[in-house]
Order: sequence, then C-alpha cells, then structure tokens
Amino acid sequence: MKMYLSLFVLLFSASAFSQTHFNAVLIKDLNILSISVEDDGIIPPYEAGLLWRSMIGTDERKYIEENGFSLECDAIRNGTNDVYGSCTFNIPMKSFQKIGDVQVYKLKGTDAAKLNRYFIDSAYVSLQNGKVYLSSHNTTREFFFGIPDNMIQH
Repeated sequence: MKMYLSLFVLLFSASAFSQTHFNAVLIKDLNILSISVEDDGIIPPYEAGLLWRSMIGTDERKYIEENGFSLECDAIRNGTNDVYGSCTFNIPMKSFQKIGDVQVYKLKGTDAAKLNRYFIDSAYVSLQNGKVYLSSHNTTREFFFGIPDNMIQH
C-alpha cells in the first residue's frame, strides 16, 4: 500500500513541477511581437510540443517564414512518444488587428494558404489555458493567431 501511495504522490508532485514557460515581448522599437514557448518538466502538458505537432513534417526542427510571420520549433520525443521542446514566434505588430483586448493576426485567401501549407489541415492549438491560440484552416483558406494585450510585455 505504501508503494502505491508513494507512486501516487510522485506522479502528482511531478505534474506540479511540469510547466511551459511563455514569454511575449515587443522588440525592435516595439514593432515586432516576439513570443517564446518552452516546455519544462518531466510529464505533459507540453505546449511547444503541441505547436510542433500541429505543423507538417517529422523533422526535429520546423521553420516557417511567410509574410513577416516566422515560427521556429525544436522538439524531441520522449520515451512515451510525447513531444516537448521550444518554439519562437516573431510577428510584425502592424499585422495585428485589435479585437476587444486581444491582438489578432488574421489572414485570408492566398496569404493564409501560404502559411497554412505548413500546418496539418484544420490545426488548432490553444496555449496558456486557452488565452493564446493559433488556428489554421486549409479548406477555408484562413489563418488566425490571437493573444490578449495583458500577456504582452512592453
């Protein structure tokens, strides 16, 4: 019984230590939003890993550079086939539209199709308890990325 209790305590204490470090800051004279997502810990959730999985391909490093939007993800699979790693976004602030208290990067048509080709069809990734999102819809040729103003350091 003590062994089961010890295992139970170990599993739940490990989840308390697992986390994703998230940082959003304006750089280059406040013209570029730079976001870093880095997984840390021994068990999921791995937000950078989820982002990496939403992208097409199996390379450990995946990279996008389209329309001023750049995303680079590095990932590693662990023994349970979960993916953890780190991702960095750079997006020009002039490309965002403010909707309420959320900054939204929205593309449609050909511009969206250029970005969508890097993602699995109908990819949707939610970060930071649903506050930050990326949505890629190949069939409707739409791409969205949203982040609340209060998560951006000035």
